[in-house]
Amino acid sequence: MKKVSLTILAMLCIVQLCHAQWTIAGNNIYNSNTGTVGVGISSGSAKFAVYQSSALGSVAKNNLLLSSVGGSTTNSVQNNIWLVRNAAGSDFTTSRLHDGISIDGSYITPQTDTRTWWERDPTSDIQSWGTAANTYLTIKQGNLGLGTTAPAAKLDVTVGSSNFTNNIKFGDTNPGYLAAGTTGIFMSNNVGTPVFTVLHMGNVGIGQTNPQNKLDVNGTIHSKSVLIDLNGWSDYVLKKAYQLRPLSEVKDYIEQNQHLPEIPSELEMIKKGLDVSEMNKLLMKKVEELTLYLIEQNKRIDQQQKQINSLLKKR
Repeated sequence: MKKVSLTILAMLCIVQLCHAQWTIAGNNIYNSNTGTVGVGISSGSAKFAVYQSSALGSVAKNNLLLSSVGGSTTNSVQNNIWLVRNAAGSDFTTSRLHDGISIDGSYITPQTDTRTWWERDPTSDIQSWGTAANTYLTIKQGNLGLGTTAPAAKLDVTVGSSNFTNNIKFGDTNPGYLAAGTTGIFMSNNVGTPVFTVLHMGNVGIGQTNPQNKLDVNGTIHSKSVLIDLNGWSDYVLKKAYQLRPLSEVKDYIEQNQHLPEIPSELEMIKKGLDVSEMNKLLMKKVEELTLYLIEQNKRIDQQQKQINSLLKKR
């Protein structure tokens, strides 16, 4: 009977212990007896709560390890969470939560060498992703930044240079590249040859990286039609007030200069190029002058023929 009583008493004690509240003060582990356990904190609403009571330093890049979860393959890989100071300060406005990976106890300095990290700034509404000291993607107050930590638009893309060595790749096969630099937007093919440029000043280049005009094309233009706005035309040549240059003067000018009056010389054309609008006006002017010469010549031929006919009648 005594053994039965002792057994029942022991069982009652075990039951009481199972439901008892317990504390390991030296290690700061608490059981609230309500289904929650705390490490570094005696109470909390979560089933398992971890709290680091040590203060974060006030110098930029000071960090405080909050938790670590890991495992071993051929190396020990840990997912660590730190508090990190983003700038000098003593309160939460300069602190961030840094979630990164370390390997074999290395890569344990947030914002310096942690691997594939995710960082959140509670004050400025910023989330960033990167590795080591490089930030690859940032979300700031609804703006997405690639290559920039301060996106100023819904999509803000910044690349390291505008020479097609650090840029956005597009296309599935034989991809081209798009770069946004300080002077404009540049597109190249898969071997880095420039194919399209838009400068901030509004100049566009096809096959050109530094267009000097509203449209510069380094290549052949193929079109069904081209419409050119003109400033004036050459019909004033056909008005009575126009003074037609004598053919003798034209002859002297050609012998001296080897090109028609008012028409650019070969050297000028090679140096400056062909202004299609201006050249068409000059050519039409010469056609109209030539027509006037022919009319004048025909008038003289008619007069000579009349004189010949008159002389023939007198014979």
